Amino acid sequence: MSKKKIFISVISAAVMTLSVFVTALASPDDEAAQATQAAVTESAAQTQPDSSAASYGEYVESDSLTVPDTSHAEAALLMDMNSGRLIYGKNIDERLYPASTTKMMTGILALESDHMGETATATYEALKDITLEDSHMGILIGEELTMTDLINGMLVYSANDAANVIAIQVAGSMEAFVDMMNAKAQELGMTNTHFVNACGTHNDDHYTTARDLAILARYCMQNETFRSIVSQPTYHIAPTNKYALDRNLPATNLFLSTSRSSYHLYEPCTGIKTGTTEAAGHCLVASAEYNGISLLSVVLKCDDQGVNENAYSYVITRGLFDMGFNNYQSGVLASPGNIVYDSKVAEAKDDKRVTLTVDTEVSALIPIGDDISTEVESVIELNGELKAPIARGAQLGRIVYNYKGTEIGSANLVAANDVELNMVLHVFNIIIGIIINPLVFIPVILLIILAFIARSRKKRRDRKRRIQQLKQRKRFEEEQRFSNTDRINSNSELNRTRSKGANSRYSGDRRTRR
Repeated sequence: MSKKKIFISVISAAVMTLSVFVTALASPDDEAAQATQAAVTESAAQTQPDSSAASYGEYVESDSLTVPDTSHAEAALLMDMNSGRLIYGKNIDERLYPASTTKMMTGILALESDHMGETATATYEALKDITLEDSHMGILIGEELTMTDLINGMLVYSANDAANVIAIQVAGSMEAFVDMMNAKAQELGMTNTHFVNACGTHNDDHYTTARDLAILARYCMQNETFRSIVSQPTYHIAPTNKYALDRNLPATNLFLSTSRSSYHLYEPCTGIKTGTTEAAGHCLVASAEYNGISLLSVVLKCDDQGVNENAYSYVITRGLFDMGFNNYQSGVLASPGNIVYDSKVAEAKDDKRVTLTVDTEVSALIPIGDDISTEVESVIELNGELKAPIARGAQLGRIVYNYKGTEIGSANLVAANDVELNMVLHVFNIIIGIIINPLVFIPVILLIILAFIARSRKKRRDRKRRIQQLKQRKRFEEEQRFSNTDRINSNSELNRTRSKGANSRYSGDRRTRR
């Protein structure tokens, strides 16, 4: 075997040995880490509750629901407010008219704007389309009202004039505000919704669905100020520069207010918005909390007749709430401080491990009779490999809770302890990383091989040169030897010739003397 082949074999063996060594360094060294490895996947952890359409595609499993009569509603929906999972749905993606439930979008945009705390002046542009038949609170042109009073008047009393004044105060024009509404709808995942005004007056191009309104309502109810406003049974506005009397505005939501009837007064109700037009029918988006369960209901295009037993928007909604509260239970899956995961940390000083906890309480809604501790499974999603140093409170991933294969809750995972860096191991790993880095390792090997080849070629050239030099020297020596021989022979011949000449002269001299 040639030296070149031997060298390449040695290099290959070294590479294989180094690979095995690095793999051994990277492998988990305990059974606990190996057991949980299959459940761990890399993911970018979410920092906010998911309010996109994807959160609303699954139903809570139950085999014992007694569904109320929803025949007087074109669309109906019941949802777990915390997780966004559906408990019941009817025509939830059918496009219908939202009427004044539109004002949920107007309200949340105002609360999220930089205009809270301002005083708005009602303009002709804001009030020109308001009629006596509209729901309004009697705002006059030039009247000055705080944004707080306007938002409360709009969400509690469903005042169209307040909605229009808010829109122009926030965006400068109705058209600009409508653009904001549609942009927000797209941001939230309300894919079957389109707005053309801020208050919900009828327009054929102003539509939504029960699912989209649930997305919007759940998002709005995450805002503490919004949640407080829509839970009020009444709201009071003091006299203004144009209006000399107090305004006492009762809630249009009959679950909260007894201004028109006490028939539907419902203590668990926490909000949120009504809506009625001839084309839209009677619409109601409502929320309720009872026994640790938070529910959200949407009913659209109900054919209400009166305000009592035939007010079907309330009758159906109450039936949906009762169905949810009577058939489901809520349980806490995790709380801040409770350790939910323990993991090895790369390059940790003294091989210290990190314990993970959730950053917020996680509760789940499952059918009564099911055991949360056995029916609910958890999956850990880490933000990549855990490496030291780790500071307590650092967000490292999320935990997802599944019930019968469907996600029912999640939370961010944060470190419950500090983990210091092992500097010696860290430097060692950097060196190993450089060595096995293909961008470094392969060129180095190639350079070594090229250097070996170059050296071999140089040796061959040197050997040839030495051989040639030896041949040249030998040839030169032979030539020198031949040259010396010829010179000796020539000298001998010359000497003989000279000797003969001398002898001849000597003989002549002798004859002459004789």
